Amino acid sequence: MVIIPSGKGTIGGENFRSFQNEEPIYQVTINTSYALSETEITFEQYDLFCHETNIQCPNDDGWGRGQQPVINVTWADAMAYTEWLTKKTGVTYRLPSEAEWEFAARAGRNSKFWWGNEYEQGLDHCDRDLGDCPQGSDLAHPWKVGILTSNPFGLYDVTSNVAEWVLDCASDSHDNATGNHEPNYSGNCSDKIVKGANWLDAQPYVHHSSRMSLPKYYTSYAVGFRTLREIRK
Repeated sequence: MVIIPSGKGTIGGENFRSFQNEEPIYQVTINTSYALSETEITFEQYDLFCHETNIQCPNDDGWGRGQQPVINVTWADAMAYTEWLTKKTGVTYRLPSEAEWEFAARAGRNSKFWWGNEYEQGLDHCDRDLGDCPQGSDLAHPWKVGILTSNPFGLYDVTSNVAEWVLDCASDSHDNATGNHEPNYSGNCSDKIVKGANWLDAQPYVHHSSRMSLPKYYTSYAVGFRTLREIRK
């Protein structure tokens, strides 16, 4: 886990695809620091949960387990993992809200990416069509977590590997955003938001404001999650 400090930042961006409405851009205020897992939850971590709770482990689609990001998990699965982790540790774990996720991914910055406004191949994402991917990230599937560059907060893979479930209910814009760390529950709560780009995305669609809505019991080889730990005052 890495500590995400309180602060102000930008959420949202241009609307690249009609089903991923990222507008309007707005300013968020994060009043309380929190901890976020530095990488997406791995199969190694999730399999421990499966074995301890006697549930079926998700399919890795033949791409390996261990330090691969866990895939084929629903929003409900991700929530169950955080509830188990809370009970096991006595500390509150949960999914991040969309605002908490994007603030952390941008490292509190106002630019399109945590490094600036222009895409840089191989820094935090690999577009295989462009070539020159760092070793291990040129695969036609997700790669091991943490092999590319971390952002200034210490988070890896915020525009790569898998998109990530967050708490917020589905919405087609940021019109009803809370403006703080709280999730937006005003939309269709049978569907949930997933954030960030994934290993399938070509360069024009790679950005921290990327969002889409999926049914909360949907599984995909391109969707996983990371966890948030609340910091007690």
